[in-house]
Amino acid sequence: MTAPSPTAFDATATPEQAADAAASAADRAAEAASRAAPPAKTDRAPSPPIQLTQGPALATEELRDRVLKLIKSLKTARDTEPSHVARVLGAPLGPDPEDAESQLAEGQLTGGGRYSVSVDTLYPGTPGQHVEIHWTPAGWKGDPRKPENALPTCSLDFQPLSDDIAALGYSRSKNAPHLKEAWSFRKDVPANNITFYLVVTLYRAVDAADPKGRPCVLSVEIDADDAEVRHG
Repeated sequence: MTAPSPTAFDATATPEQAADAAASAADRAAEAASRAAPPAKTDRAPSPPIQLTQGPALATEELRDRVLKLIKSLKTARDTEPSHVARVLGAPLGPDPEDAESQLAEGQLTGGGRYSVSVDTLYPGTPGQHVEIHWTPAGWKGDPRKPENALPTCSLDFQPLSDDIAALGYSRSKNAPHLKEAWSFRKDVPANNITFYLVVTLYRAVDAADPKGRPCVLSVEIDADDAEVRHG
């Protein structure tokens, strides 16, 4: 690249004008040099990828018991925080490699399939965190609620779990028919001005004895809110 021509000296210019002209010429020369210079090399190594935290291998019934223990422990919004969830479930949580705002752990189910536990802020401005325990049944081909991905394996029978949650003081209702099959549970803790909401999402395992399929648990979600606490 050709360097810019120096500014011609004007014998009639005042000292201030000469200084301004010299400064402008220096600026133009520096700009031209920066365009011509190759980009600076850095020796900074790329950050290592975040490793997914592995939870313990659990039998299905053991995970079920731990989930019920967590639900039973919910008294304040703080009980949805990662530290409490990890301690009660016995599953250490770590950063989600795909979401810096989420804590996550995945583990093996000894009878086949996998589970995951995640804690994040799903609804900014609400108290507590959003907790989800998700089952990935053996033979997973994709969302088992879709006919092409239907499975004969059942992660966890829904009805006994539903009854056990209700026994912990939660009211329950089935979601509207036009939505994905799920049941909602609610428990108010007026002493702490908090309400806990659970959503248990289902899929239907292929079952020769039931044309609709066997209702099985796909996920359990937990949220807390203080907007509509019933004090009656």
